[in-house]
Amino acid sequence: MKGEETRRRIVVAALELFSERSYHDVSMEEIARRAGISKGGLFHHFPSKYELAKEALFYGLEVWGREVISKIQPLESAEERLWAIIDASFDFVIHSLKFSRFFLEVYEESLKQKNGPDIWKAFGSEYLGILEDIFREIGAENPRARAFLLGALVDGFALDYLIFRDEVSVEEAKKEAFRIFTCTKRS
Repeated sequence: MKGEETRRRIVVAALELFSERSYHDVSMEEIARRAGISKGGLFHHFPSKYELAKEALFYGLEVWGREVISKIQPLESAEERLWAIIDASFDFVIHSLKFSRFFLEVYEESLKQKNGPDIWKAFGSEYLGILEDIFREIGAENPRARAFLLGALVDGFALDYLIFRDEVSVEEAKKEAFRIFTCTKRS
């Protein structure tokens, strides 16, 4: 149990530091200091900075995912659940700009790793499955494709919002995304 607690402390410390500053600007020594352990102890749990960053990122996404699921579970209609996911996804992007930057940095780093892009399937599969079920219930002709497209829209919004945040109404973007993804139903 103590090992799990130490590991969690390391992950939380890493997530805080990586979100405060760039992945490239944070050292393993700083993470160890923030977690209250030795650098050797840190490497006992994580063989590399990339492995730690990956786990910290997925921990942050998992926390957010649990919050979203708790919001959508009591909702009765698929449209209400879809709106809640779009609303939460866009809000997460605008209120977590530093986390969005960290996400992009870890993604970029994953492309340099053997089988790097495969790591995204674990998180993405659950998210896509939830969206696919919603689109199936709405009556979309191709629920899987629509789920992928909404995921891509949110990813693109995150990137563009980092650049154009002063030029976009987030509320209007949410409404338009909802309209686009609910307007075409199976005939």
